[in-house]
Formats: sequence, C-alpha cells, structure tokens
Amino acid sequence: MKAAIKAILLLIACIALGIGIGFAIFNNKGVLLQWFMFKPTLYETQNDALVKRFESSSMIQLEWSQLLPQEEKSILKKYQQNQAGTPKEFADNLLLSLQASTDEDYSSAMISTNSVDTFDNKPVSIAGFIVPIDYAEDKSLSNIFIVPYFGACLHFPPPPPNQIIFAQLGAGFTDFELTQAYRLRGVLRRGLFEDPLGTSAYILDVVSIEPYYENPDDFRQH
Repeated sequence: MKAAIKAILLLIACIALGIGIGFAIFNNKGVLLQWFMFKPTLYETQNDALVKRFESSSMIQLEWSQLLPQEEKSILKKYQQNQAGTPKEFADNLLLSLQASTDEDYSSAMISTNSVDTFDNKPVSIAGFIVPIDYAEDKSLSNIFIVPYFGACLHFPPPPPNQIIFAQLGAGFTDFELTQAYRLRGVLRRGLFEDPLGTSAYILDVVSIEPYYENPDDFRQH
C-alpha cells in the first residue's frame, strides 16, 4: 500500500513539474527562442569607416525607454494602460484615455522631438520592428524607420519622434518581414527625419541586422 501511495505521489509530482515547465516555456518562449534559435546576420554594411567607428568603443545595449527625456517619460508613463480583462479594467482604461486627451503635457510629449545626448555618436544595439519608407532598385530596403512595437506608423498612430529611429541602408537587405522583430547594431546620433509615415528624433548608421525573438518594447504595456 505504501509503495502504491509513493508511486501515486511521484506521478502527481511529475505531472505538476511538467505543467510548471510548460507554463515557464510558454511565458518565456521569446527569451528561449532568442537563446536557442539560429540568428543569421541578414544585413552587414560595406562601409569600412562606419565599422571602424562602431568598433572604436564598447557597444551599449539600448532600451527604448532610455531614448526618452526623463520628464516626458514620466508624463507618458502616467497614462500607461494595463491589459483589460474585466469590465472595470476596460472602464479604467477608457477614463485614462479621456484624461490623456485633455492633458496638454501628454499631447506635447506625444509629438516631442526632444532627445537625450547620452548615446550621441555611440555604438549601440537596439531591437525593434522595421517600417519601410522606400526601396532600392534591387527591391532591398533603402530608408526605414525602427519602432518599438509592431504596427507603429502603419496600423496605429506613430509613437513620439523620440521613440522612432531613422536609418538608411546600403543594398542587400531583402530578407524582411513586417511582423518580425530585428536587432540592429550601429552608431546612434541625434537628428530629425520627417516623412508622411512619421518623424524621428534619432538616426542610426546601421552596421548589422539580425532577427530578434523577444518583445523589443521595454516601456509600453501591450
């Protein structure tokens, strides 16, 4: 009898462990993919001078929130909405949206071109989604925006300019999907670029591009 009870308890423990591992894998699948997936380099610059600038000092792993001036970060964070799962949460989000629509500071922050100089002319790595602006004759991407979340500038209103990065690529980047996130490495600098799709407050001189399998946006809640 004791042996049977031990066997049942062991079986229950194994099932519980399996469920726990399953949940852990599901909740961290992006991280696991990023660790274990083969990440081919899809684009490399042919600009030797740019590569030399990029390799001249240590690369900074950049997060999107770091591109926001502190005051504007606080204003935008004030109106962050949580994922709504109940009628009350939907109502709270609606009220928050109404409050944001009448807040002049929030409206100003949403179109702000203010930037931070901490990373000016520094080698950085940042993950995001790519929005095509135009293509070269060989059908490869030429001018692009880099944005923190999928759909920005296309299906949704654009993020603030200090949450958009402009980049101009050389020939060769043709293996591209709108729904795929990418990690881009290069030299970041402050500078405005305006297009009907949006306005950016930063420019990235891109050295390389590879796929990225986690959520690039560390600031907004989705």
